[in-house]
Order: sequence, then C-alpha cells, then structure tokens
Amino acid sequence: VSALIEDVYQRGLDRKRLALEGFEDSGVALAQPKRARAKAIADRITALALDFDKNIRDSNIKVAFQESDLKGVPPDVVSAAKRDASGVMLMGLDEPTYLAVLRYADEGVAREQMWRAKQNEGGDANLKLLSEIVTLRKEYAQLFGVASYADFTLRRRMAQNASRANKFLDDLRNVVEAGERREIIELRDAKALHLNLPSAKLERWDVPYYSERVKRARFNVDQNLFRQYFPPQESVQFVMGIAERMFGIKYVRVDAPLWHPDVQSYVVTDAASGKPLAGLMVDLYPREGKYNHAAVWSVRGSATRDKRLPLASLVVNIDRQGLTLDELETLLHEFGHALHNNLSLTRYGSQAGTSTLRDFVEAPSQMLEDWVYDPKVLATFKNVCVTCKPVPGELIAQAVKARDHGKATRYARQHLYATYDLALHAANAPDPMSTWASMEGASPLGHVKGTKFPAGFAHIAGGYAAGYYGYLWSEVVARDMRTAFASDKLSPAVGARYRNSVLANGGQRPPQDLVRQFMGRDSNAKAFYDYLRKP
Repeated sequence: VSALIEDVYQRGLDRKRLALEGFEDSGVALAQPKRARAKAIADRITALALDFDKNIRDSNIKVAFQESDLKGVPPDVVSAAKRDASGVMLMGLDEPTYLAVLRYADEGVAREQMWRAKQNEGGDANLKLLSEIVTLRKEYAQLFGVASYADFTLRRRMAQNASRANKFLDDLRNVVEAGERREIIELRDAKALHLNLPSAKLERWDVPYYSERVKRARFNVDQNLFRQYFPPQESVQFVMGIAERMFGIKYVRVDAPLWHPDVQSYVVTDAASGKPLAGLMVDLYPREGKYNHAAVWSVRGSATRDKRLPLASLVVNIDRQGLTLDELETLLHEFGHALHNNLSLTRYGSQAGTSTLRDFVEAPSQMLEDWVYDPKVLATFKNVCVTCKPVPGELIAQAVKARDHGKATRYARQHLYATYDLALHAANAPDPMSTWASMEGASPLGHVKGTKFPAGFAHIAGGYAAGYYGYLWSEVVARDMRTAFASDKLSPAVGARYRNSVLANGGQRPPQDLVRQFMGRDSNAKAFYDYLRKP
C-alpha cells in the first residue's frame, strides 16, 4: 500500500512539474513585453512550419523519363507511372517510387534526376522559411536568458544540454568513421567493376543502387523478392497479430466514414476483458497530394480522468503489389508509435502516449524493428494468410546477413543530420543552406552543388527542432530494451510487463524510470555499441 501511495504521489509530482515546465516554456512567467513577444514568436513559428510542410506536400514534383531510362526498375512501378500526351513517363517522389528508381535504375542519369528532385523538394521558398524559423527560435530562447535554442530545448530532455548531445554524437562518429570509409570504397569498386571504368567516381545517387548490387552479389538478397510473401492487407494483419500476441489486445475492423476510401478503421480492445481501449485509422497507399513518407499522428490522447480513449492515425505509402522486408520493418516501426498511443493509460491527455521526451519517443518503435528478421515471428504470417507462401528460411538467413551491410554509412548520415540540426540551433543561428553545404562538404562523398536538402528537412522545421539526435539517442535505449525479449520476441509475459511499465505510462513519468521498471536496472549503451562494432 505504501508503495502504491508513493507511486501515485510521484506521478502527481511529475504531472505538476511537467505542467509547470510547460507553462514556464510558453512564457507565462516573463515580464509583459517579453511575454507578448514570446507569444508572437510562437505563433509565427507555427505558421511558418505549416507553410514549410505545405510547400513540400503541394509541390507535386514529377520527374520525366522515357521508358528506356528506367531499365532495371520493377515493372509494376514502371507500369503505374502516369504518362503525358506524348507518352513521357512522369514519376512522383512518393517513397515507393523514389526508392525503386534509386535502388534499381541501371541508368545513372535517371537516378541522378530522381535524387536531385528529391533533394530540392521545398525549394528556395522553404530555405527562406527555415532561415526565419531558426532566427526566431534563437530570439525565443534568449527571452528566457538562454543563449541557444538547442540548450533551451534540451534542458527538458534526457540529454540535458547541447554539449552532452554533441558529445554523444562525437562518440558515435568515432565508432562509425572507419567503417564508413571502407563501405564507400567498396561501393566505388562495385561501380568501377560494373561500368568497367577504374576511375569511376561514386556519387550520392549511386549509393542505394550499388548497395543493392553488392547485397545481391554477396548475400543473394533482392528486396523485391519479398513482395510476393507480404501482400499489403495481410501485412497489416500480421503486424496487428504480433501486437495481439505480445500485449494481450485485439483489433476489430469497423466501418467508418473517413477521408479516403482506402483508409481503414479499427477498434482496439483488451483481449481478457473485452474492454475498448482505443481506435486506430490506417492509410496505406500513396496518392497524389498525400503525405509521402511514413508517420503516426496521435489524433487524441488517453485521459483516464475524463474516461477518454486514445485515437491514432497510421499513414504510410506502400506498394499495392506487396512489401519488401525493409518496408515491413518500417510498417512495424510506425505501428510501434500507434501502440504507444493506443495502450496509453495516462490520467491526463497532455502526457498521453507519445507525449514523452523527444529523445525517448522513438525507442518503443525502434525496439520492434528487429522482429521482422526473426523466423519465429515471420512464421506467424500463416495465421493471417493461409494461402501466402512462407518466406524460405534461407532467404531470411541471407536477409539477416545483408541487413547490416552499409550500417556505418547509414549511421554516419544520421550523425550528419543530427549535428547539422544542433549546429543550426546553436547560439549563432547560422544560415541553413551555407551551413549544410559546409558540413556535408566535409563528409566523404561531399556536397553536390545546386542541391537544397534543408528545404525538405521537415523534421527540423517542425517538432524535431534541436532534437533530431533523438533518433540515435532513443536507439540506444531501444536496443537495450530489446534484450529483454532475447529468448522470445513474442513472449506475452515480457510483453505485458513492457505494456504496463512503458507504453501505459506515456509521458507521465520520466523515461529513465519507465525503463528501469521494465528492465529491473538502469539502461546502458552496451547493446548499441556492440551492434555498431560487430563486423
């Protein structure tokens, strides 16, 4: 009883502390002139961020190709492309189309065209918006007596300050730097051999293509081979089945008038009691004007005080012909965010689900990514599709080997994004484009003149400002938590403990406390760095 009282008391303290911090950060304690300016800045940043997203969403960029340009691209992607009156193919930048061209188009010019179009998404208009956003954030932080927006934001995060976050990123860079150089040399050699051109230069748009070639040659793995095993609707049911088995819940599809006929609606219930827990909407396929990445939005957070159930919207863009293993991993990652929303039992909506510290919020999703590489987990696909062919064991084994190929390059890229974000929100609030060109220019593959990646970097225009490092920081936690499922990824007992200690608590308790409660110890980085150092 005393432990329960202490738990309730501590939650109350956390709620009050978080509420007070939120009020403080909104400027209510500032003197009137500063308070008014803080509100004006906050309103302006919100409007600018919405315009930034709108410019990307409404750009509707199409890249023109002749069919001969797309040799090697999967036929279903080519056949789905729209054509103009003269028969020229017009390819959009939605994820399935973009990645198909980057990974499989034999013509380097085609890959370059597609890559450059994506890099310039948002254009000069968004560079101007981002510059204003960064300047305003600096001014906002200084209203509170904090020199940089990064330090202003991180004082409420697990990292605590920009210096500590940068130290973490420096440590990561030291681990992956040599591996990145080796991998780039390997890809450059693959290009030279393929083109019979010893002096071939590896370009940024070559990396996905030659990575796929190396994987096929070394591991005999072609991601497109997996599409026949993972049809879209059954893949959704498969992911739901994993959650049902681990967390003791049930998904029931229901009819509901939603924003597009393709969107599905589900009610989530507790399997033991039949009690309704939440709602989930799933928007699977790409279409014109739709958000072209993958994300989950918490439409409504749980609030047990008001008996309010949570509701989430899962939005992805997957191929109607089926999913690759990579895409299935992405689906499960996003589903992790939906679970965080749906299984939250917080007293107050402001602390529900993913309303947790930004450098922890990805951990519950990242933790689940490894499940799609487990043969025992994949074997449960037959429970939702008895007519689907099972994935051959040897293909899974090879995919596991191929999974980590190029990991140093991938982590180095994430490191660049994160360090750029922190640099942009430092005390000097530098110009976004020139800063990016300089930082990317110092990387092994350099900067491609004329490209404007920051114009499409929606994360830092929005909620991940001074927080993109959180993807890497939370992965440290995720890999540690994953060790609890080492003997059985589908364990209902471990799943129930995870549901009750981590997912149910949302942001009403500090992440360190939730992980300690789940793991029975403080979290550490051993699993993360063991993975990075593994050949």
